[in-house]
Amino acid sequence: MKIIIPEYKIERRVRAMAHKLSDEHKLSGNDKTPVMICVLNGAFIFFSDLVKDMGIEIEVDFIRAKSYSGMDNSRGVTFTKEIETDLTGKRVYIVDDMVDTGKTMNAVLDKVKALNPSEVKVVTLVDRKSGTFNIDYTCFPDMGEEWFVGYGFDLDGLCRNYRNIYDSKSK
Repeated sequence: MKIIIPEYKIERRVRAMAHKLSDEHKLSGNDKTPVMICVLNGAFIFFSDLVKDMGIEIEVDFIRAKSYSGMDNSRGVTFTKEIETDLTGKRVYIVDDMVDTGKTMNAVLDKVKALNPSEVKVVTLVDRKSGTFNIDYTCFPDMGEEWFVGYGFDLDGLCRNYRNIYDSKSK
């Protein structure tokens, strides 16, 4: 498989994003601890690295939303893990590996907004050039249409633990 994004670039961009989010929160005037929500399973590696470098107090929660079966995302969104943290009046950052069609993220946003946060931002590791969803922050904008594997991205549940991001269809 061809490396699309090497580990060292991922580390640098994720660290820079962590500092950017921390700085933004400090300037926000909101004295409540921000909540970082990881969309499982894809974002767990990105999320872990991101929150370790934030340098501020945060609350952490997880939501598990699924719309893919293999490479097929034609079915509806199902949730197998719900948010447990009180989000009332807090800044919330939803962290995902990427937003593809927006179907899953829209369902997650609906759930989060129903819990009355003061503000919600979407943070992704990658964003596609063709992306139609409004992402607030991304580490790697304007990516192509490759099927990514590694660093949390999977192919039928495998390859998530690779340190680099690869194009699964390349030889």
